[in-house]
Amino acid sequence: MDEKTIAFQGEVMLLGWADTSTRGKTVTFQLPEDGDMEHPFRHFTLKAAKRAGQRFMAVLVQVDDDERPVEKTPAQLAFLLCRDQQFWHWASERSFADVDSEAAARAWILEACKVSSRSQLDTQPFARQAWEAIVWQPWQKYRATLGGI
Repeated sequence: MDEKTIAFQGEVMLLGWADTSTRGKTVTFQLPEDGDMEHPFRHFTLKAAKRAGQRFMAVLVQVDDDERPVEKTPAQLAFLLCRDQQFWHWASERSFADVDSEAAARAWILEACKVSSRSQLDTQPFARQAWEAIVWQPWQKYRATLGGI
């Protein structure tokens, strides 16, 4: 992407998030103070009444105090995968049981990694190895065949 397509590029701070029945899932970020520069979104249309706002593509990566990306732990990744219906389908193809819910996905991961809790994926070396070999790496290969969805 180049300057003609980028609406904003820079660090932001998460101020809040919400999930309501009227507004849906929302997040509020604070942009950095840039002196006298005008607001980078000033000329875009906001969603109001029956008028739609502009759409943007965003990729957000949490950074630590040294400006390095913060990676999710295996337990955090497992938690997220358990909510992913595409993962359910993938896990069902590798299981003797239907993986068709968050609970079933959790049970499949626990059984595959021989643990009683997802937190053990972070603390038990054998569990982390099983996670990588049986779940995470094969899942990443599968996603790559779908075009990295």
